[in-house]
Amino acid sequence: MPIRLWPKEFERKDHISKAEKALLRNAQANFKDGHLAVSIDPIGLSTDNVKMCLYLSPSEGLITISLFSTPFDEKQTDTYVKYVEMVEEAVYERLLDSKILIVRNGKYKALKFPYKHIIMFSNDKKITVSEQNLKKLEGYVTANFFLPLNFSTEKKYLSDLQIFSNIRKPFDPEFRMISELESRAVFERLAPEYTVVVHELENVNIKERTNIPTTADSLTITGDELEYKTFFLDEYQVSLVNDMGTGHRVILANPGSGKSVLLLSKAFKYAITYKDSKVLLTCYNNNLADSYNFKKSCANFGANDNLFIMTFHKLVRKIYLECLHQSCESNIATDEEIQACINEIKKGKVDLKFTAIFIDEVQIFDPLYLELCYLLLDKENPNSIFLMAGDLNQTVRTQSRRGDAPWKKINGVNLDFTGRVRYIEKNYRNSKIIGEYLNHMLRLMNDRLDMLKMINLKEFEYDSFEVGDKQSLALEVRTGIDRFKIKDSVINAIHEIVTKYKVNYSEIAILFPYQQQKLLKYFIKSWIEKSLEEAGIPYSLIISSPSNNYRKTRYSDTEGIILSTIDSSLGLDFKAVILAGLHPYDYVITNDYKKTMISSWKKVSAMGDEEKELLQTQMRKLYTACSRARDILYVLSDLKPKTPMEELLLTPMEELRRMQRRK
Repeated sequence: MPIRLWPKEFERKDHISKAEKALLRNAQANFKDGHLAVSIDPIGLSTDNVKMCLYLSPSEGLITISLFSTPFDEKQTDTYVKYVEMVEEAVYERLLDSKILIVRNGKYKALKFPYKHIIMFSNDKKITVSEQNLKKLEGYVTANFFLPLNFSTEKKYLSDLQIFSNIRKPFDPEFRMISELESRAVFERLAPEYTVVVHELENVNIKERTNIPTTADSLTITGDELEYKTFFLDEYQVSLVNDMGTGHRVILANPGSGKSVLLLSKAFKYAITYKDSKVLLTCYNNNLADSYNFKKSCANFGANDNLFIMTFHKLVRKIYLECLHQSCESNIATDEEIQACINEIKKGKVDLKFTAIFIDEVQIFDPLYLELCYLLLDKENPNSIFLMAGDLNQTVRTQSRRGDAPWKKINGVNLDFTGRVRYIEKNYRNSKIIGEYLNHMLRLMNDRLDMLKMINLKEFEYDSFEVGDKQSLALEVRTGIDRFKIKDSVINAIHEIVTKYKVNYSEIAILFPYQQQKLLKYFIKSWIEKSLEEAGIPYSLIISSPSNNYRKTRYSDTEGIILSTIDSSLGLDFKAVILAGLHPYDYVITNDYKKTMISSWKKVSAMGDEEKELLQTQMRKLYTACSRARDILYVLSDLKPKTPMEELLLTPMEELRRMQRRK
């Protein structure tokens, strides 16, 4: 495998230092394999003068690097040695938290592969060091990148330089190769901005080695070592993470494009790069914010206290408590409270500014919310960025405004996005067959909304969706189910998924539009809960109780099958999704409990604006729910036959079957 450089297009990146660029050029010219990443911050010690990097060679091991921009100073010999030992110890302990990266000797543990830390100086000329200090620095410090001190400056290959000599930390003497899985685990711990962590554990057995030397200072097995499933970002995603553009920008992406992953990775990167500035990542959904914080905790990003991850309403509460010394009436701020907050910011009474603000799922933000966020941006900082990302096809909240672009409605703010809207079409999440199903559903849905004059297909690329080639497991669309027997269909689907596809309960989510619809005497959540309890199937609720008669489980603490409304699942994904409880979508029910049956598109076209907006939200929720499934999707429909909403489910399936017959 050729050498992988992150970032690859480093010559055009202003945040990459001159020394880092020279190091990358050196590796590009001389190294034949492995992975070199610069501008990382594994233990929070990276500064403007000392840049942290890593080089991972599958056949040799791992080296972390402190790249000094200051000249070598022989008087600092002892300080250099102590610094290297301190960093090496911290990184080594960090890596030993990984179940997949360790071997054991009784109660003690060690790395599977060689690892050491070095200081590197980019001196153009040969550095001469006294014999006494040269011995101290051997294996600790290099000059002109990977060349040892007192070494010729002519180009050398990795095998000539022997940079993996003088390993100080214990490792498996039977080491042969670092696998791809192990490489991902290394990056997840040392450069988390380049990985995706999924809330699913890898099944790992720690190998026993009796020939690893141990001492009283050796680290012991704690039982807390674990390994979550981790994936590398691809080169395109890495380039987006390292696009450190400024100003205001929009990313529009289809479901499964890794949009939320990119925002978190960019938030990591900005927080690392601008340590003296505050970085905000905000969203609407509690579960999405919790998943972000789960990934942040996995990344050991706690040392970087300049990164703030929270829902918008938590942000408002933070401003009230810390800046205005007041309290909001509830966890959900009212429009009046938000407006009062905006007024105080304009008066200069809020001492809170962010250099970078990232907003996820912007399509469900009210313009009022965006106005408040924009006022918190430190516009005097030349590095400031206001980045909004979302999917206009996943507007799961019914808005009082017309149109799908809330940033166009910000009061007193005219943001020019000419040339600043980026579309991400690639799908990383869904299997091929689920992706094709979603693609057909998307085009049908937008065709109908355009027919009803509810969207303008010329304004945005609504139908941008690139189907991936991920291996397919299952797609089932079952209609005509009796609504009083829907719970039985759900239990049968669970048993089928578990037995036929060998999926654990914890990898399955049951999604439904509403917890209940009293007007229709439809209580899907309680029906499913009762059936699960009777079947002895464990489950967790990640939705809040309207009456506080049950407790919501944090997404990162869930066990068993996950039960959620579609709204609460936004931004999340699951190996298997069962979509059920659709009977209420036979109707549009307004806030004053006016119930209108959705019997035909002709009847829909005669509806008022409020009812049409509600219908659009319901259509987009169906699409959103189906897009949460990575490998397995079961749609269990108790909708009335031959209605517009059932058409959205059945017609894409018929299109798929026609495609398969043509093949």
